[in-house]
Amino acid sequence: MVRTEVLCRWVNTISSAIPSDKWSECQSEAIEINPEAPTWLGLDFSPDRRQASLVMAQTLGDDQFFVKLLHTWSNPVALDDRAVANDVATYARKYFTQMVAYSRRTAAAAGARLAPAGIPVDDIDGGRYAQACDELLGAVTSGRLKHFNQADFTNQVLSASRLRIGDSSWVIGRRASASNVTACVAAALATHYATRPSAEGDIIVI
Repeated sequence: MVRTEVLCRWVNTISSAIPSDKWSECQSEAIEINPEAPTWLGLDFSPDRRQASLVMAQTLGDDQFFVKLLHTWSNPVALDDRAVANDVATYARKYFTQMVAYSRRTAAAAGARLAPAGIPVDDIDGGRYAQACDELLGAVTSGRLKHFNQADFTNQVLSASRLRIGDSSWVIGRRASASNVTACVAAALATHYATRPSAEGDIIVI
């Protein structure tokens, strides 16, 4: 068996995280953004802190939701977390934002600036990050997720690599991917909230 060493961890395989054909099928031209609808934002920085992306998610009814790339940042040296946080705050106040999800591993500095401003934030890492990645994949393959087919967003999603950890768990590998995939990770973080079951639950027992 051939294994690959990534981030000092032996993993079994690295493959594409999101099937291109299924992502293409999720494209929709009938999406309407409602500024007053509950909105979840996902924020992610690249490991080298040179790129970042902000993705929004809103539900559409019938168990469907959409994701949209709102903003990208790029700096050849390192991003200014204060400037990024200010931009995120502008979007958070523009929409009826329920939560800004981010990863403490990459976006801790920006997230720490949002909380004192009264913006709800949540860091998603570890097992919850793996769950978010799986929720994104499931939403795409089932067709419950819709998107606007933004070129940059699509390129990042289709560039994301699946990094297997252990026997069953997997995540979107930031370093394992060949290019910037912050938008894909941010989409997974937003999806984690957009797909949360309602108080009534969504499992039918017969």
